[in-house]
Amino acid sequence: MSKFIKYFLLGTLFWVIVDYTTVFNPDFPRWVAHMPLVWVFYLGYPLLFAWLIYKQNFAGKKLFFSMIIATVFCELIAFQNTLLYTFPIMLIMIPLAVCIYTLITYVPMWLVNGKLKQHWRLSLFLTIVWLLIAFLNYKTNIAG
Repeated sequence: MSKFIKYFLLGTLFWVIVDYTTVFNPDFPRWVAHMPLVWVFYLGYPLLFAWLIYKQNFAGKKLFFSMIIATVFCELIAFQNTLLYTFPIMLIMIPLAVCIYTLITYVPMWLVNGKLKQHWRLSLFLTIVWLLIAFLNYKTNIAG
């Protein structure tokens, strides 16, 4: 199986798990209510980045800035995430969003390229950030 396909499959899996746990968990009916549109992002983002990484050879700053542009597009334009443009909460939420998008962009690439061991500290940090956000989202959704 090609690296392109592996990244696409892993990226899609990451998107589904991370998005559900950081946005919808435990509200499964609300998640289903956003279908099938949410699958455009679950499939489109990994497909775009598989193409950028494995067909266009994006790496380093080029890949990072592409990820930032995708984050802005997804969170501000498509999802209209008010937490990212409401002061002062945006001072916390913007770095957290960058962490989440770094997780779903880079960790699948490191797994596919066999470089996760080289990036284990950053991967661990990003995973902890994701789990913290997922936990807080769960507690918020249960309380609300």
